[in-house]
Amino acid sequence: MQERINAAKAARQLALQCQSAVFSTLSHKLQGAPFGSVSTVMLTDTGDVIFYVSDIAQHARNLEHDNRLSITLYHQASAGDQNTEARLTLNGHAQKLTYEQAAEYEGRYFRLFPAAEAYKQAHDFYFWKMPVEHIRFIGGFGEIFWLTKQEWQQAAPAWQARDELAMVVHMNEDHADACELITLQHSGQRGAARMLTVYPDGCHFMQAERLFFVPFAAPCFTAQEVRKALVQLTQQARQVAA
Repeated sequence: MQERINAAKAARQLALQCQSAVFSTLSHKLQGAPFGSVSTVMLTDTGDVIFYVSDIAQHARNLEHDNRLSITLYHQASAGDQNTEARLTLNGHAQKLTYEQAAEYEGRYFRLFPAAEAYKQAHDFYFWKMPVEHIRFIGGFGEIFWLTKQEWQQAAPAWQARDELAMVVHMNEDHADACELITLQHSGQRGAARMLTVYPDGCHFMQAERLFFVPFAAPCFTAQEVRKALVQLTQQARQVAA
């Protein structure tokens, strides 16, 4: 049981660490043949996949005809055998969101991918959501799992999008030194860093146009738990940097 709990946690963290993924749709032009593409992705707090794409993109056109979607995320090997790296495949049925439905997600998405906000001027860009139905996770040699939806999904936190933004603004305005220290442990470089998101599993920081996901020691579901986790991360970072 603990092995599967650990695998689900590692799978979610892999997805949160990846900013882009391989999209596999069924080609309408090629009579249902598999069609691969690449797009940026973001998770919701509970583990659904959000992406932002133009209607003229081939994978968006495919989804309009058949909304079955497979998304693959993986760690890129810096050297050696790519097959030794963790990878994750998520399957489900993608849903095109209305502007009203997308409002819940766009703030976080544009913080993670600020260049994408310019696409709002184009009227053919829409947010899509894929509730995850099937999960295949390979964490390494011998770590191979079909995870259930229940294992994959994270419990919803007590905060809303506006509360997340308030935590992000507070950290960036009042604790910029802590943001830099925490990011240093993951980037290996000193320099200004900004918090972008807060998830139950951890938070994203950006430093010099690079994104880093920093996991919490344990899931956090309230703002108070997040505060304690960030204090712990800051204290650990100070000890290492000393």
